[in-house]
Order: sequence, then C-alpha cells, then structure tokens
Amino acid sequence: MIPDWQTLFSSRPLVARAMRLPPSGLASPLWFASASSADLMELPADLFLTTAEITRASAFKFGQPRENFTLGRLAGKLALAAAVGANRPLIPAPSLAGGEGGDFKQRLRSFEIMNGEQGQPVVLAPAESGFNVSLSHVNGSGVAVAFPSGFALGLDLELIDARRAETVRKGVPLSAEEEVWLKTTSMPEATALLLLWTARESLGKALGCGLACKWESLALGEVTARGAGLFTGSFLHSPRFRCVNWVGPDAVMSVAFAPA
Repeated sequence: MIPDWQTLFSSRPLVARAMRLPPSGLASPLWFASASSADLMELPADLFLTTAEITRASAFKFGQPRENFTLGRLAGKLALAAAVGANRPLIPAPSLAGGEGGDFKQRLRSFEIMNGEQGQPVVLAPAESGFNVSLSHVNGSGVAVAFPSGFALGLDLELIDARRAETVRKGVPLSAEEEVWLKTTSMPEATALLLLWTARESLGKALGCGLACKWESLALGEVTARGAGLFTGSFLHSPRFRCVNWVGPDAVMSVAFAPA
C-alpha cells in the first residue's frame, strides 16, 4: 500500500523521519524523507552540511533560496541515512537523550550531496553508499527520495498556486490524454495542472535531462485515481516509466521511476 500524503508528512522526530516507499515493480525499496523550516531550528545547517555544501549554500544571495537548498540537503541525508542503515540501527539508543544525538548529526554529515553537470544531485560521500537521491524543495519544505544507484528516478514538489498553474496552462502544450483528464477529474483545475507538471518534471529528472527535454516528450498518457489524493500514471513517450502522484492540502508531489 502506497502511503497517503498525511502519512508521508506526519510529524516525526528527525531520526524517524524517513520511510519506505513501495511502488510496485521495484525490487529494491525507496526511502522518502521531508524537512521543514522548523527542523532547522532544531538542527542548524552547520551541524549536518559538509564544508563543500556550506560553501555552495553561501553562494545564494538571498535567504529563501539558501534555506531551500539546505532543506533539500537535509531531506536527502535523512533518506540516505535510512537507506544505507536499513539493516542496522541508525544510531545507538542512548544518544537520543537530550535531542537528536551527536552520533546522528555525524551520520548526516558523513553524506555529501553535490551537483552534477546537469544540476542533478550526486552523492559524493560516502562513495560506496550504493544509493543516489532525487531532491525537490519549495519555500519552507524540502523532500527527497533515496534509491539504489543505477535506478532511474525523479521527484518533484510544487505548492498549489493559481498563478503557477496559469503559467503551466499557457506555456506547456498538453497531450490530448491530459486534456481529457483535466476535463473529467473532480479536483480543481489549478491542482490538476500542477499534478501534471510535477509528473513531467519528475520524469525529466529521472531521464537526466530535467526541463531541457522537450516538454511534449514528457507528456502523460494516463492518470488513474488510487484513493483520496493519490494517483498513478504512465507516460506517452516513455512507456517504461510510471509515476505516483500525491495531492496534499497545499502542495502536489510526484515520483517518476522505471520499474525493474
């Protein structure tokens, strides 16, 4: 059973924030984690970012982009720590006393997530982790999925915003299948448009081209409701890929992946 939005984003201590995602068709588990601005009050950035990551964060001239970068890294490290440590305790129980624990902070700082040539996140340390991550962030929130290296996966998160949805409607050519779904779905059009957009962007990330792909090539061919706020879909021009889409009270998130 794929967790719903409330389960994914329920309030949990940082050490327990990551959870497994079970999309069908994948032999290995995925690990999802989220982070919010409030988490940085509990765990300041310099306690979990590496020197190189701090340098990268400081290159942002404004506070919100810097925070978004930091939240994406925190979510990514939480997901990686869970993925790599799935078969052993993340930290010794006694170190939880009085907060998240020094061992936990050191564990997070042992991961270094930088950017590749196309801007995609790359796990540089530890090199032998066997996992990579896909990240996304909007103002005040960061999300990540850790997945085995060699898999193709992308993640995207968007706030539900009427102006953003209007930009999608005016600037993104929709497929006939997407237009039919927009006319038949019961969700508000702005939310539906952003679901389509996050699905397309997650596929672009999974393919390694991001938004440099032709937008038409990322179109969905089918969107199916699976429950309250939960959908799955397939893509017209990338038939081996699937997506899972979550609709929350103020944001939409999609994960695109190629089943094994």
